[in-house]
Amino acid sequence: MPTSKANLFLHPIRLRIITAISTQRMTAKQIAQSMPDIPLTTLYRNINALAEGGIIQVVEENQVRGTVEHVYALTGIPSLTDEDLRGMSKADCEQAFTTYLSTLMSDARRYLDGKPDGEEIHLIQDGVVVSRIELFLSQEENRSMNERIQQIILEAGQNEPDHLRKRHVVTYVVIPFDS
Repeated sequence: MPTSKANLFLHPIRLRIITAISTQRMTAKQIAQSMPDIPLTTLYRNINALAEGGIIQVVEENQVRGTVEHVYALTGIPSLTDEDLRGMSKADCEQAFTTYLSTLMSDARRYLDGKPDGEEIHLIQDGVVVSRIELFLSQEENRSMNERIQQIILEAGQNEPDHLRKRHVVTYVVIPFDS
């Protein structure tokens, strides 16, 4: 059975919230605007679960018309450790992959839903990249590659949004295969 931290991550709505604030601070209102398909009560319940679980934290409070608006940020790099995943059964792992992949499919659906019916879609021009390659790597080479990929992503995550930068979600999965 995965730890409570793993259960927090391996939930489709909470995974979307974590992704949304992975590189920026956001209020609950901003998170809601980026996820209009999620009912507000559901969204707030999941934001609270992430805050109570220590995955996100309130980093600023703003007074807005007699109420306090919280600004949220991640407490660290959003990742799970061996310890967090210890005890997962095969069924737990399959559920984790299903959650992760369904979130990826939801992202793809939202991208496509943003395109008018009948209009030609330009995946490459829009910056969509889908790649799958088989690599032969030692454990050390795999670890090193993943560290470099994460470093590149974290560096790009420091970019501030502006009129030239369009929001992108980067997803990658590395799975070992026994030949």
